[in-house]
Amino acid sequence: MIRNENIENLVKKYNENKLSHVFLIETNDKVQALKDIKELVKIINCQEPEFQEDCSKCNLCHLIETETLPSLEIIFPDGQAIKKSQMEALKQHFSSVPYLSKYNIYVINDVEKFNSSSANMMLKFIEEPEPNILGFLITNNRENVIHTIKSRCEIVQVNYEEENFCISDDLKNLAITYLTKIEVEKEKSIVYNKIVLDAKLDREDMIPFFKILLQIYLDFFKEKQAYEGLKILQKLSKKELLKRISLVLDCIERLNYNININLLLDDFVLRLEE
Repeated sequence: MIRNENIENLVKKYNENKLSHVFLIETNDKVQALKDIKELVKIINCQEPEFQEDCSKCNLCHLIETETLPSLEIIFPDGQAIKKSQMEALKQHFSSVPYLSKYNIYVINDVEKFNSSSANMMLKFIEEPEPNILGFLITNNRENVIHTIKSRCEIVQVNYEEENFCISDDLKNLAITYLTKIEVEKEKSIVYNKIVLDAKLDREDMIPFFKILLQIYLDFFKEKQAYEGLKILQKLSKKELLKRISLVLDCIERLNYNININLLLDDFVLRLEE
């Protein structure tokens, strides 16, 4: 089910044969936007007269959902940038017509991270569009996207209301204990990740857990006196607190991409100690 009306409107454009060949999706939730784009891809590639979400007649929707459809390419930055080699691979991959779907479709996340060489490659790709190729470029701020790319896209504003997480007192207490271990005691924090958090947190708990950490750091940044055992955080400068807020936000975003939890927690601790 598509959650955003503006992406849903693209289905209508498709039915009216008015779909552009490349869209710039500006959104406040890149993860949910990608989910909605995949739902759109299912609808416009459906071989049945009428799309049904619970269809069991073919394997197409499963391939799209699991990102294993050969004619669907989803690209993330390689390190700090989208590289020329990634665009070369995309162009090569889409040099043939799709055989399981109607379109070859690419989705590029964090499109503001093109470097100069990959941006030039992208321009060539979208300036001479093939009739069977559709592109979706995702960003959280269109102003950071290279103008020559942005000007060649149809821009779609896609905003979502933030979901409210049901957070238990046990999870809040665990988050406070965790910060006590890594910020106050500063001993064996990576060991603590493995022994304690692995035993007490499921994957679905991780985003609410990090949102609690975020709220704690924000409260100290705003000079609220709310956590008796963490008063040591009052000695941190605004710059040091902003660093922690940025780290937590980065972890929350990475958690949406099925990252290894143990590696993420260890990376969080190590970057905190830098």
